[in-house]
Amino acid sequence: MTSHYTAPGEPGATNHLRVSTSFGTFDVDEAHVLTFPLGVPGFEDCRRFVLIASSAIAPLQCLQAVGDSRPSFVAIDPRRVLADYSCPLGEADDELLGRPDGVPLVWLALVSLDTAGAATVNLRAPVVINPRTMLGCQVVAAENPYPLRHALARPAVS
Repeated sequence: MTSHYTAPGEPGATNHLRVSTSFGTFDVDEAHVLTFPLGVPGFEDCRRFVLIASSAIAPLQCLQAVGDSRPSFVAIDPRRVLADYSCPLGEADDELLGRPDGVPLVWLALVSLDTAGAATVNLRAPVVINPRTMLGCQVVAAENPYPLRHALARPAVS
């Protein structure tokens, strides 16, 4: 799910969006826009997002809304936080994502900073993306045993 840019008017040119984030400005191919049919809890009217990976914030990524409203979420693969992370995906979410059997999904946990600058990650309600259909949703599974605010350890400095 990386973005490729071709200037308008060039052979093979596609529609693109210029997306500004606090991490920089990025050109994103319209084909890489994700659709969240139900929005994201708290931002139900925001249904189009792009996932931006930048070496400036790696291994974190930015889930950035496009359009009039522009919420932005910092996210991380939950398996980078807990190697054995596994969250149940219900039938309704499976259908919403248009997931045929065997398609590997992209799992992201949203990161929050408190007023003291400590980072926590929401392992209870991950964002799940089907890269084949470009559909996403935030899964809120009642039987998920993980915490809403799991401390995110700072990387060791060598």
